[in-house]
Amino acid sequence: MSVFTNAFGALQKVGKSLMLPVSVLPVAGLLLGIGAANLPWIPDILSQVMAASGGAIFGNLALIFAIGVALGFTENDGVSALAATVGYAVLLATMGVVASAMGVETKSIMGLQSIETGVFGGILIGGVAAAVFNRFFRIQLPAYLGFFAGKRAVPIITAFAAIFLGIILVFIWPPIGGVIDAFSHWAAEQSPAMAFSIYGIVERSLIPFGLHHVWNVPFFFEAGSCTNLAGEARTGVLTCYLEADQASRAAATNHFGQLAGGYMFKMYGLPAAAIAIWHCAKPEHRAKVGGIMISAALTSFLTGITEPIEFSFLFVAPVLYALHAILAGTAFFVTNSLGMVHGTSFSHGFIDFIVLSGNSQNFLLFPVIGAIYAVVYYSVFRFVITKFDLKTPGREDESDSLLASASDGDEDEMARDLVVAFGGAGNIVSLDACITRLRIGVNDPAKVDQPRLKAMGAAGVVQVGNGMQAIFGTQSENLKTAMDIFLKKGGGTEPVAPVAATPAPTTDTAPVELTADVEAAVSVCVATFGGVDNIKKVTRCATSRIRLLLREPVDVDPDTIDLPLSQATMKVQENLYHILVGEYAEAYEAAINKLREQ
Repeated sequence: MSVFTNAFGALQKVGKSLMLPVSVLPVAGLLLGIGAANLPWIPDILSQVMAASGGAIFGNLALIFAIGVALGFTENDGVSALAATVGYAVLLATMGVVASAMGVETKSIMGLQSIETGVFGGILIGGVAAAVFNRFFRIQLPAYLGFFAGKRAVPIITAFAAIFLGIILVFIWPPIGGVIDAFSHWAAEQSPAMAFSIYGIVERSLIPFGLHHVWNVPFFFEAGSCTNLAGEARTGVLTCYLEADQASRAAATNHFGQLAGGYMFKMYGLPAAAIAIWHCAKPEHRAKVGGIMISAALTSFLTGITEPIEFSFLFVAPVLYALHAILAGTAFFVTNSLGMVHGTSFSHGFIDFIVLSGNSQNFLLFPVIGAIYAVVYYSVFRFVITKFDLKTPGREDESDSLLASASDGDEDEMARDLVVAFGGAGNIVSLDACITRLRIGVNDPAKVDQPRLKAMGAAGVVQVGNGMQAIFGTQSENLKTAMDIFLKKGGGTEPVAPVAATPAPTTDTAPVELTADVEAAVSVCVATFGGVDNIKKVTRCATSRIRLLLREPVDVDPDTIDLPLSQATMKVQENLYHILVGEYAEAYEAAINKLREQ
């Protein structure tokens, strides 16, 4: 099990590291797509500049991946980026010299004759640079070499490591390259419908674990090859759709549009599934669920970011997610079989669809097939939800399981609550984020309060080994930054309250002492929120705040009310409030529950 969990943790880091280079692809795609479209209202020189700028990014993907991987494994330390750049240049030069001596074919890469290893070469040297940094960034040297001690030694050591890696790759890369070429030919030319159907099913299946970025690399950047307008060789259907010259497009199967299937379920299928979830909600919850689902549907349609929808049903209805993964695979099969050609630079949203449509073929088929997928998704989701009474949002027995916003309250307080929920500063080993999720490495997963994270707005929490992922949507990066700042200030070192199996009060624990001040304050609080009969549930969602779920909404302005012993009141939903009471949280909870039991 330890081998598996360690491997999963390493793959998570690789996946997260790949997000940085992937994040530059949208702007590269936009520049290349708009520039190559030769729009009449854009001057020719500006179109050429935009196309060349986008092409420059795609032409240096290996270096960009090297830097991204190095940064991802070294907590974003800039020295590792420099080391990766130096290492990549040395790697190219070494492979070129040794390959020429052995009669192995070389090509010009960044002005150096070398072996073409593509983005995999960049990922390898990025990993080497990161390993060197983590091992030697505090190295001590004799006084006369003191200038080169510490981080200054890292690029130097990486250069020597790159020499050894380059020599090794000259011997082992030709057979590896042959396997990659065979895969490329099979996926892009021989059986694209089958290959990309498998890609679609596996890619969706890896989403919950955050490993889909690793799976994307061979299909995006290795399957298929072409020549661009400048006569330079390029690999990967994502790159070739944007850069290939007309001769390459004419000779290619499906004209490098093998990724077109993503538009079917991201622009049409999943938004329809979100509407089905909305329509299946209980009448009393339908308005709230509608707001959440419509927002998630628009996000998926416009940008192709699907996690807000997917994680709304992944944990409560895994069967729906399995059906979704299969439908996603069929989308790639259908588009490849019908000759539907389109590409992407990011995530198959409407923005990509319009901007990158210049090289599309069978363009009018997309809304037609998309509408069919919308009907299929809606019908399947609605039937399965109602047939098996799945507890999708709005169908739960407790309405407090609806997604809450993670943006309420003070940013520092939110960061503190997140640190506490992950078991305190002492339990957090690593801290990172991708587009939609916090990625936290912890010493002891048992100390992580998953119900608390969900109460704070997480759509779901995934645990494998000591790796935790909390899905907070597109707020995740800002939340990670806030947590990082909080931890660097020394926060989160106070003792963490133990995680309870359930938030309800029990009788087998020592009673909390209720002072007259607390009881008086609670009486005012209860009266303010409609009396004890209107309080459906009260829990501590952090060591310093009370989460109050009401049966019926009340006319209360959180900005003006002044509750005794409280520091602030935050309205999370129409009938859900957070009351910040600091050290009185436990007593506050006990006093309210005491009143409810009377």
